Amino acid sequence: MRVTLGRTMLGVALALGALLCVPTSRASGQQGVVTGRVTDKQTGQPLIGALVTVEGTTLRTLSGQDGRYRLGNVTPGTVSVRVAFIGYTSLNRPATVMAGGTADLDFALTLALFGLDQLVVTATGNEQVRQQTSAIQTIDAAKVARQSPITNLSDELNARVPGVVVQSAGGTTGSGTRIRIRGSNSVSLSNEPVLVVDGIRVENGPASASVGVGGQTPSRLNDINAQDVEAVQVAEGPAASGLYGTGGANGVIQLRTKQGRAGPTRWEFYTEGGALNNITAYPANYAGVTSTGAFCPTFNAATGSCVQAQVNSFNPLEVNSPFRTGHRTEVGLAASGGTERTTFYTSGHFEKENGVYSVNHLRRVSVRANLHDQARPNLDFLISTSYTSSSLRLPENDNNVFGVLSSGFLGSADSTANKGYGFLTPAQSFSIQTFQGIERFTGSLNTKYRPWDFLEFRAVVGNDFTSRYDQRTFLPGLIPFSFNPQASLGQRSANPFQIYSWTANLSGTASFLLTPSITSRSNHQRFTRLRLPAPSRSSCRMIQGRAVGM
Repeated sequence: MRVTLGRTMLGVALALGALLCVPTSRASGQQGVVTGRVTDKQTGQPLIGALVTVEGTTLRTLSGQDGRYRLGNVTPGTVSVRVAFIGYTSLNRPATVMAGGTADLDFALTLALFGLDQLVVTATGNEQVRQQTSAIQTIDAAKVARQSPITNLSDELNARVPGVVVQSAGGTTGSGTRIRIRGSNSVSLSNEPVLVVDGIRVENGPASASVGVGGQTPSRLNDINAQDVEAVQVAEGPAASGLYGTGGANGVIQLRTKQGRAGPTRWEFYTEGGALNNITAYPANYAGVTSTGAFCPTFNAATGSCVQAQVNSFNPLEVNSPFRTGHRTEVGLAASGGTERTTFYTSGHFEKENGVYSVNHLRRVSVRANLHDQARPNLDFLISTSYTSSSLRLPENDNNVFGVLSSGFLGSADSTANKGYGFLTPAQSFSIQTFQGIERFTGSLNTKYRPWDFLEFRAVVGNDFTSRYDQRTFLPGLIPFSFNPQASLGQRSANPFQIYSWTANLSGTASFLLTPSITSRSNHQRFTRLRLPAPSRSSCRMIQGRAVGM
C-alpha cells in the first residue's frame, strides 16, 4: 500500500510538472507579431521615430529609418494599435493577431496643429512643466523683442518674471546690473544667480572690474547679445540647488540660444540707432556773504558770528555742464537653415555707444555659430560657439572724489573759483583714462544618446574663457598738486585677468511603463564645474615729467 501511494504521489508530481512546462512553451509559441509602416498621408514619406503602442499593455516601439515598426509578444486576438508622432494626429486601428502569426498594419498620419506640453531644459535634460517640482519661469525672447526695444540682455529680464529684480548699477554706458531672485540670501556672500548658456555655466561677475571708478562697474551678463537668445528660463529659489548644486541657491538663469530650422537659408538683418541725453534737474550751490563779500555760512549767521548781506547761488552742473548728447548704433546679420539632418545658425553683431560723458564709450563685436546634427535616430549633437570682443572706457563717477557729479554737488556759489566745482573741473576729471578690454570665448557640446526606448543619456561639456584687461592712467600735471600729489605726478595701474570655467555634466534617465496609466522615471546625474582664474599681474608706476605717446 505504501508502494502504491508512493507511485501515486510520484505520478501526480510528474503530471503537475508537465502541466507547468507544456502550456508555457505553447503560450510563448502562440504569441503574435504586429508589423507595418508609418508614413505621411500627404507626401507618403516615412515618419522616423513615431511611437507605436498596443493599448492596454506595456508593449511599445519606435518606427525606424524607413518608417517600419515591429511589435512582438502580442496576445492573440483583436488588439488596438496606436501611433503618435509630434505634429501629426494620433491614430488608432484594430488588428487581428493569430497565434504564432503576423498581422500587417500600416498607418498614414495627417498633419495637425495643436499645442504641445511646454518643455523646460534643466541640468537633467528636457522635462514637461507639469512634471517639474520646482518653479521654473520661461521668457519667450522673440515675443519680448516684438513688444519692446531690447538693447541688452538685462532688458530681456527686467520685469518679465515674478520675483526677479534687475537693478541697474548706474546710468553710464557699459555699466552692469545686479540681479536678485526672491531677494538676497546673504549679507556677506554673493547673491548673484547662476548663469547657464546652452548647458554650461559661464562667468557672471556683477562687479567685473579691478579699477574703481565709483559704483558704476561693468558686469559680464551683457557680453551675450540678446538677439541670439531664443528663450530664457529662470529657476527660482533654493529648489534650483537640486539641479545645480549649492551654487544655485540664489536661483539659476538659463539661456538657450537660437538654432536653425530645416529649409532654405533664411537671412535676417537689423539695425538700430538712438540718442542718449541726461535729463535731470541738479540742485544749485548756495553761499551767504557779508556786505564786504566775506563768506558767512547760515550756521554762523544763526549764532551771530556774522551777518549775511545776501545769498549767492550758482549751478556748475548746469552752466558748465559736463554732459553731451550720446549716440547708439547697432547692426547685425544672421543666417539660419539646413536639412532635416543638419541645421545651423550663424550671426554677427557690431555695437557702438557713446555715453553722455565725452570719455564714456563702448565698442563691442560678437559672433555666434550653432550647429545641430542628427547623426542617427537615437544620437544627436549640438555645438554652440560664441566670441565677443569689446572695448570700454569708463568715466570717474558716482561716489568718487575724482568724479564730476560729486565735485559739482560739493562746489561753491562762486563761478570764478574753479568754475564752481569743488574738487576737479570736468576737463581735469576727464583727463583720467580708464579702459577695460574683453576677449571672451564660450563653446559647448551637447549630445543625447538613446540606446533603448526607455533609456536616454545626455552629456554636456564646455568652456567659458574670459580675458580681461583693466587699466587706469593719470597723466602728469593734469590733476592739481594741491588736491592729490600722487595723481598730479602721474600714475598708472594695469591688471590682466584670465578666467577659465570648465563644465562637464553627464546624466541618464530611464523611463518604465509600470502599467498603462503609471510611468516610472529615474535619473542619475554627475555635474562637475572647474573655475580657474589665472594669476593676474598688477603694475603701478609713477610717471614723472611729460607723457608722450600714451
